[in-house]
Order: sequence, then C-alpha cells, then structure tokens
Amino acid sequence: MRVPLLVKVNLVVLPVMIATLAVAIGTLKRAADRTALEETQETARLIIATAQATYDYTVEQVKPALEAKYEFLAQSVSSYAATETIGRLGPEFHDFHYHVAALNPTNRRDLADPWEARVIRAFAADPARREVVEVRDVAGGRFEYMAIPIRITNEACLACHSTPDAAPRLMTDSYGRDSGFDWHLNEVVAAQVVSVPVAIAQQRADTLFGNVVTILIGAFVLTMLLVNAAIYVVAGRHTPPPAPAADV
Repeated sequence: MRVPLLVKVNLVVLPVMIATLAVAIGTLKRAADRTALEETQETARLIIATAQATYDYTVEQVKPALEAKYEFLAQSVSSYAATETIGRLGPEFHDFHYHVAALNPTNRRDLADPWEARVIRAFAADPARREVVEVRDVAGGRFEYMAIPIRITNEACLACHSTPDAAPRLMTDSYGRDSGFDWHLNEVVAAQVVSVPVAIAQQRADTLFGNVVTILIGAFVLTMLLVNAAIYVVAGRHTPPPAPAADV
C-alpha cells in the first residue's frame, strides 16, 4: 500500500530535515548577529579614524598657524576641533556619539563619566593597550563603544596644561584655573570614545536573515513535496494487483 509507505518515510525523513533546518537557522542567526556587531565596529573605527585625522591636522597645521596671531583660540585645540567636526556629521547620525573624555579636563564638557573613567585608568595601567571595544545596553538601546587613549607625547602640550600660571591667560579666562592642569609627559590623560547603535546594522542583518530563512523553509517544503510525490508514484508502480476472487 502506498499510504503506509509514505507515512513510514515521513516519520523517518521529516524529523531529520526539521532538525537540520533548525541547526541551519540557528547557525545563520548567530552569523547574522556577529556580522551586525562587526559592521557596527567598523563604523565606530571609521569615526575614530576621522576624529584622529582631525586631531592630527589641527595639531600639525591649524594650531601653528593660529598661534602666530593669537595667544589662544579654542579652535586650535585638537580635541575641540575633533568634537566639533564629528558633531556635524548630520541628522542621519544623531544616534552616533563622539566624546573626548578626560579625568581632569580643561573644558568641563570633556569630563569622563564612570565608564569612561574606568577605560582611561585601564589605558594608564596598561601602556600596550591600544583600544577598548565593548557592547553596552544603555537607556537609548544597545550600543557598541570604542575607545582609544590620548597620551601626552608632545612636550608643547604642557605649555597649556602644566600649571595655571603657565597657561595662556585667554585659556584660563575661558575655562578657569581649577582643572586641566598638572598633566605630565607620556601620561594618559583622556580617551576618544565613540558609541554606535547596533540596531542599524542589526536591522539589515535581520532582514537578510529573514530572507534566507524564507528561502530555506520554501526549499524544505518543496523538497518534502517532491519526495512524497516520488514515493507515491514509485510505490504505486510496485503495488501488486489484487488477488482474483475465489470460485464458489
């Protein structure tokens, strides 16, 4: 009989295919989530690189040019320039955040929060450490944070940050004399911190994951229909004819 054979085959094949499909879907989901985090990390790295390029340009070209005419301008400060530049990325990047975080900042907007302070101390404790990457769940959602250290490697920086008396008067008039001083050469004084929402890359990854899962399920259903149809036809060809009725 064809029906009992179909039932037997499906009882064997169906659980195996369902288990295989479940494993494939689970593997794809983990890959999609990993891809979303990697994409988010690359975005954070790009923002950090852009900020660092602004830092270098300001230190190498803007600051020397302005110092020739002005004792002090905030626009000649590399951290100020980087913060202002990244802050102008546009409304489509409103969930992206860049912060120059310092334990003892000149500008109070650069004061480190508790997490940033912990990261700065970790950089100070381990000079070989070049970055910190961490996924954090905060009030605005899930964000990937990336931080790199800011170390005093140029002795010229100490002209503004050694003591209040040595600093430019315009600087102390703008920011006061209570913080941003007593820095030392080769000391980690701050960190550049970028936070990028994971949701943007996750949404793209989930869309791709959903499309692939739909294709897999469609292929699974089609395969089972074809297998059942083939078994039905083959079994029908080999079904023995009914025995002739006995003579009375």
